[in-house]
Amino acid sequence: MEFKDLLYILTIAKYGKVSTAASELFIAQSSLSQFLKNYENSLGFPLFIRTNRGLFLTEEGKLFVESGKQILAMRRDFFNKISDLQNLKIGSVNFSISPFRAPYLLPRVIPVFTKAYPDIRLTIHEGSMKEQEEMLAQCEIDMGFLTLPMDNEQLPYRPATNEEILLAVPAGHPLCAKAHEPGPTGRAWLAVEDLSGQNFLMYSINHRLRSFAETLFRDHQLNPRIIQSHNSFETLIRLAEAGMGVTFLPETYLEPREGLRHFSLGRQGMSRQLVLGYVPSGYVSKAAAAFSDIVVEELRRQKEAARLIP
Repeated sequence: MEFKDLLYILTIAKYGKVSTAASELFIAQSSLSQFLKNYENSLGFPLFIRTNRGLFLTEEGKLFVESGKQILAMRRDFFNKISDLQNLKIGSVNFSISPFRAPYLLPRVIPVFTKAYPDIRLTIHEGSMKEQEEMLAQCEIDMGFLTLPMDNEQLPYRPATNEEILLAVPAGHPLCAKAHEPGPTGRAWLAVEDLSGQNFLMYSINHRLRSFAETLFRDHQLNPRIIQSHNSFETLIRLAEAGMGVTFLPETYLEPREGLRHFSLGRQGMSRQLVLGYVPSGYVSKAAAAFSDIVVEELRRQKEAARLIP
């Protein structure tokens, strides 16, 4: 059993379509189809059931995939430990992050890491919080960027930062006149009750900040007007800057914008805990630990920079 063969089968199982798997693996669809046919013939039993809706694992296939994931996880663990012995001269880091945060964090951490550790292969995966937790549980990645609370409480993690959630308000908006002098957060703040009836620009239903907003509205019995919902932070920020409404924004996403003001929610502010999640065994290679250090340091810098933005 070749590692390449395992990777091919697991990728087909992941997507349920040879065409999608071939695209992910950068090989021709016909070549992958022929590989699968030959491989199943060599095993003496089918791994997949072919249907019009795609490929589905047989019972043998399910066992194969489960065992294959364990084998690849052991292989990655082995090479991580070898990397540790060789003082980061070889090795890899598989890191996952949400597509929302990636543009704000990765351009600042990847260059630093690759310059410090040019021989370590860094692979980035993008996924939702749920997808990242699943990848960690299956040992498909070394670490993920998560928000507490996690659905899988068994996953070990390292605290990264306590991130304040701010309200981004168009400059000149009536809410700006209701702002109070800076409190413990060091930033001017708005009473949560003043948010009722405001025009809100919101995130998609499955986003963590959408859940944060809905909980805030419910707990404080607020009745906001949700006028737009989008998946893109940049779209929401630009709409707010254009005066369309207000929106919630994590402090580490702040960038200087003439048309926006940012306020704490209540005198004490509201925040969430960001963490770096690891595989269930708790093993963190030296390469993953080094990358973790760089991420945490960059978040500290982002928080400091955010304090200078009104």
